[in-house]
Amino acid sequence: MSFLRLRARLAVIFARLQYLMSSHPPNPSILTLLPDATQSDTVRTWCGNAVVAENVGYARTARVLSVVHSRSKNGKNHEDIVFQVRVGDETSWILTDQSVGGGGDSTSSLLPSPTASRSDLAPSLSSTDAFDRIVVPAFGKLPALKLYIDDDPVVACTLNLHPDAFFSLADLAGLLPIVNAKARKYNPVSKQCYWYAWAVYEPINRKYPDHEEIMGKAYTLRGTHFKLPVPCKVSKDELESIEVQWFARTLEISKVETISQVNSSILD
Repeated sequence: MSFLRLRARLAVIFARLQYLMSSHPPNPSILTLLPDATQSDTVRTWCGNAVVAENVGYARTARVLSVVHSRSKNGKNHEDIVFQVRVGDETSWILTDQSVGGGGDSTSSLLPSPTASRSDLAPSLSSTDAFDRIVVPAFGKLPALKLYIDDDPVVACTLNLHPDAFFSLADLAGLLPIVNAKARKYNPVSKQCYWYAWAVYEPINRKYPDHEEIMGKAYTLRGTHFKLPVPCKVSKDELESIEVQWFARTLEISKVETISQVNSSILD
């Protein structure tokens, strides 16, 4: 058994013991947004679940601490974004990325083969359906995430958000579907995993300017492919459009009533 696999199993076993021995039953929303088994879902499905009345209260209190832009280490040129999230006293991790196909954006799925969805750029230059996904490891444990994607990505850059900047899972759930809508088609030379990673990372970078940005080993390789001249940055117009729509969506989400608010209004 590889060290990565052993570490992932131990992390999940320890988390499950904590879960079973806890004297305080967890909020049911945890099992939807941060389940006890590694889960992959479409961006639109997971983010939609995060902002419904049953879950939005929990999503508003779960805080994103850092945003990590990484590059595959296993020989491919794939890039992704990982979020470090504080949930109560626990730290959890969530990954989002874009790849080719994978079931489209209308079907929720548990992907049996994570390596297939982290494919390298297709040899064809034609567009095909893009698959923007969110991967949540068992109990949010980072080793379980790395095991699922069969990779230990190299960090390109990290945003450590300032303690005064409260970036919640509800805020994140507002952003990702907007980026998804900008690139429904995957094209190796225009809209691909590089574009998606940048389109997620940069709006957060701009919205929370008071942060610490740390450059990683893969910083100079962002958006590059060994065989193709692939552009990395999102256009100025696209970025501005994402920011405007994100602001509007955040306001919409802030007006969603939680279950306790709904129940309270019924009792009144």
